Amino acid sequence: MPSAPLSDLVGLIPAAGRGVRAYPYTDTMPKALLPVDGVPIIQRNVELLRDALGVREVWVVVGYQGDQIRAFLGDGSQFGVHIHYVTNPRVDLNLPYSIYLAGMEIRRPCCMILSDECYVGSNHRELLATFDRAALVTIGIMETDVPKDIRKNYVPTIEDGRVVRLDEKPRLVRGPLMGTGTYVLQPETFRVLAEAFADVENGPRDWTGWLSSLCERGRTIRPFRLTGGYVNINSRDDLNRANYLVRDASFATRKTSLVYLVDDEAGTAPGPLLAFADHPDVDELVAVLRRPVPGLESALRHPKVRAVIAPSPGPALGALARIGLESARGDVLVLAYSDDTFSPRDLTKFLVYLRDADLVIGTRTTRQMIEQGTNMRGVVRAGHVVLAKLVELLWWRFESRFTDVSCVYRALWRSTYEAIRARLATDDVEFFAEMVIEVLRARRRIIEIPITYYNRDPEQPYVRSRYQTAATFWR
Repeated sequence: MPSAPLSDLVGLIPAAGRGVRAYPYTDTMPKALLPVDGVPIIQRNVELLRDALGVREVWVVVGYQGDQIRAFLGDGSQFGVHIHYVTNPRVDLNLPYSIYLAGMEIRRPCCMILSDECYVGSNHRELLATFDRAALVTIGIMETDVPKDIRKNYVPTIEDGRVVRLDEKPRLVRGPLMGTGTYVLQPETFRVLAEAFADVENGPRDWTGWLSSLCERGRTIRPFRLTGGYVNINSRDDLNRANYLVRDASFATRKTSLVYLVDDEAGTAPGPLLAFADHPDVDELVAVLRRPVPGLESALRHPKVRAVIAPSPGPALGALARIGLESARGDVLVLAYSDDTFSPRDLTKFLVYLRDADLVIGTRTTRQMIEQGTNMRGVVRAGHVVLAKLVELLWWRFESRFTDVSCVYRALWRSTYEAIRARLATDDVEFFAEMVIEVLRARRRIIEIPITYYNRDPEQPYVRSRYQTAATFWR
């Protein structure tokens, strides 16, 4: 296969579709802006074009909720590229029409990446060395052992290094190959497509079908074998899988900050603080105090511990949590409480599940994991469950399943906190339930896991007056 430099390569990202299969996540935003590990899909693909292929000029086709994409990407300067916009007023004419409209402006070889695809550790860079300028189209293909992924994409038939047929969403899977949404198009490709749209209403509606017809007419279409992780994001499950792939690939490099809320009215023993600080997965422990606490001085000198004193006297628990979250430096943020009811060994569970979620919350309502004698029984336990089920009912379409939305012990990504921080308005214990609600409103995924819940003194006045009252539940 002849090769040639691609110094004149530009990028194309069609992002005009409605993304109906990803509803309800796309009812208020275009699918291209859905975040994967806190970064919108379209930004990831702009950066992929820039970093792997040296692209500095990108055309983006917008339609549904296009103003949001324009507002986010701007002129592209913040991403090191220049972005041109093409508006598709007829999203009902599907992907080929978006490409046709962009082709009216593009006069150079073009790498097109669909706006709803996520690549992890791919080898797009190798495309520069193997590109065949004689090919009308080059398509990215991958091998997979997951048949349902193949059935969601298209299958190429390859003979002597040429693609001779493409089958969209095959029912029967006969091999490991599938096509992806990466293509290299030539100026001639756009000219041929323009001929097909001489009568717009009768132009092609199926991009894969149109490419297959070119194969049948003897036009040269070459395959390029991609490697790495890949998800075609068409549903909530696809989005969750993309998040997992990205996070799991780099989780070992992420730093974990544990925000330890020192409540001098509920418990200030140094033992629990040191147990969390000694956990091997904790990179720093931010101990947030209302005021200096006698007896904690030696614990606060632990090499992982950094003490933060509240700037104003006597902040409520939610405000204390906010101070700690703002002070933490890690990529992963964990909240814990100083009353010795939570176990450091559950921290490992939080981090495992966090690969699959934006927020992981503990539930103190699993009977088998509640120490006998704790105050999380009877009416108190029932109250927490009722509140959680109310939140679950109100956000039912987001597949939320809760039994305890007020538990302090939880883990979230920094990107999740940054997405909701401006909307967190409360300062007391309801801060923790509010966080759950705002994460749901931000279209992020929450997983609840059972945690061990130990006994604390049920006669402690602070516990009764602040956590077991109807007023707190109502707030």
